[in-house]
Amino acid sequence: MDYSEISVYTTSEMAELIAYFLQEVCMDGVSIYDKKDLYDNASWDYKDDTAEAVYESEVVVKGYCEQEDTQRVLDFLRQSLDGLTDAGSLKVVVNTVDGNAWVDKWKETFRPIETAKLVICPEWQSVETDKTVFLIDTGIAFGTGQHETTALCLEIAEELKLTGKTVLDVGCGSGILGLCSLLLGAERAELVDIDPQATAIAKHNAEINGLAKKCSIKTGSLTEKTTDKFDVVFANLTADILQLLREEITKVVKRGTLLVLSGILDIKLDEVLQAYRDSFEVLSTREKGEWRALLLQAR
Repeated sequence: MDYSEISVYTTSEMAELIAYFLQEVCMDGVSIYDKKDLYDNASWDYKDDTAEAVYESEVVVKGYCEQEDTQRVLDFLRQSLDGLTDAGSLKVVVNTVDGNAWVDKWKETFRPIETAKLVICPEWQSVETDKTVFLIDTGIAFGTGQHETTALCLEIAEELKLTGKTVLDVGCGSGILGLCSLLLGAERAELVDIDPQATAIAKHNAEINGLAKKCSIKTGSLTEKTTDKFDVVFANLTADILQLLREEITKVVKRGTLLVLSGILDIKLDEVLQAYRDSFEVLSTREKGEWRALLLQAR
C-alpha cells in the first residue's frame, strides 16, 4: 500500500512541536530525523557510517498518512506552522512511499535505547547489557521510547515502587509503558487503545517479552473496555485528549492511585492541571524540552 510522506524541515528546538502538529492528523506515524540524536545516545555504534547517511543538514520531521488524507493534513499543517519563528526553513515536501520500504528505511535509524533500569531494543537487533531488556516491534506508527513524552513516563515508572501493583496503560500504542511496568515488578497490566493496529502490535510485544499471561490488551474506548480500578495509570496522549478523558480516567482510579499524564506541551500544562486538580494531588512535574509530564495521586 502506498502512503504520502510529508516532510517538514526545521531545527532541533522546534522538531517536537512540529511532530506534535503532525501527530494530530497523521495517524499512520510520525518520525524525527535529527543527526544530533545519533551522537547524544551513548548506546549507539557510531562507527557505522550508514547510520549517518539517513540524516540531512536540517532536522526533518516526517508524517505518514493515507494518500486520500494528504490535502487535509497539508491544510492543517500550514495553518499550524503559520507564524512560527526561528524554526528553520519550514520547507514542506510531499512524496509517495511504499509502506514496506518505508518501514525498512525507518528500521535503519532505530537503535537500542538505555534508561536507568532498562534497555529498549528493537526485535530485529541484539544488545549486551546487565539491565533488563525490553524487546520491541513498533509496527508502522507506534512508540519506541525515543520520544520525550514516553521517556518522561519511563523515568517516572522506574522511580515508582511497582512491585505487586496493577497498572493501566491508556492509549497504549506499542504497549511500551504497560509492558515495561511488568518488567519493573508490576503484578498485572491492562492496555487499552482505540486503534486495532496498536493493540495488535502491543500483543506481539507482550508475546516476544514473555508477558502475555500477565496482561490484557483491549481495543476500544476506556469506559467501554475497562471496569477495574488500578494502582497506577499511565496516559501518554495529548493535552486536549487528556482533558477529554478526565471523567473516564477518574472512574478507573481509587484513593491513592498514582496517575502519570504525559504528552503535554508546556503551553497546555495549566489547562491539564485545571482539569485534574480537583480530584488529584500534584506530586511532581517533569520536563524535557517543551514537553511536560505530571505525577498525580487520586484523593
